[in-house]
Amino acid sequence: MIIDVHGHYTTAPPALGAWRERQIACLNDSSNPLSALSLKISDDELRESIELNQLKKMNERGCDLTIFSPRASFMAHHIGDFETSAAWAAICNEL
Repeated sequence: MIIDVHGHYTTAPPALGAWRERQIACLNDSSNPLSALSLKISDDELRESIELNQLKKMNERGCDLTIFSPRASFMAHHIGDFETSAAWAAICNEL
């Protein structure tokens, strides 16, 4: 069995990045709070983003399992406070 233990989810659907941009914008506008529930990504979108990219590469390379995490630079824990980072990390980890 071949296991890749250091992968990053670099092909997340565009809606994830758009939600993060709105979250950052809301840091300066507390009158417009953003809910994690406002992020809408379907199972089909997630499946396609993996099957056409990471899974395709895994199959090409003969890899059986990849353990991957969110794109590191995408996390940007220096933006906002603990609550900002915790909400963002939870969304990324629950995809």
